[in-house]
Amino acid sequence: MRLTPARVLALALTAALFAFAAPARATTLVLPDGTAGPQPYQSWVDRSLVPTPPGPVTLHLAPCPYQWDGGVACADAAKHEIYLGPGGRGREIFLHELGHVFDAEVMTAAARSRFAAALGLRGAWSDESLASAPLEMFADAYSLCARFRTIRTVYYAPNGYAPGPREHRRACALIRQSAGVSAG
Repeated sequence: MRLTPARVLALALTAALFAFAAPARATTLVLPDGTAGPQPYQSWVDRSLVPTPPGPVTLHLAPCPYQWDGGVACADAAKHEIYLGPGGRGREIFLHELGHVFDAEVMTAAARSRFAAALGLRGAWSDESLASAPLEMFADAYSLCARFRTIRTVYYAPNGYAPGPREHRRACALIRQSAGVSAG
């Protein structure tokens, strides 16, 4: 096969499109019984528009064992575990909880500071006594960035995170940068 300038350009453009459209995928979901890649959750991970946490994450399709709100959903980031109760099994909530694992595994103190400053978040990162704790705003941003490359208007997330299009782009770029991935 002869590589003409047009063919080289076509190959370069194809490679660039794949690099832009497919951020690094590192998460493999596993159920407690060892079943790998439970659907639809693994497909949501695989289609994420931002990088995902490294390694396996155990997905419990059960209420959160230690949460005040009836156990809808939670993440034990230190153990790489996500719990989804019957009312918390949608894509938005699942990716929010995956965002907590990403935060624990990938985000550095400096990355958290950049994220909080860029979005005007106040208070200690993990102070959940705050109405809009930075770690919850981050998890909402992560979920939104994983699902939407762009937004056209203000998006209102459940925990009070309400970015406009510019804030969304900035948050997504910071998430990609924290994982060492080009903002594209």
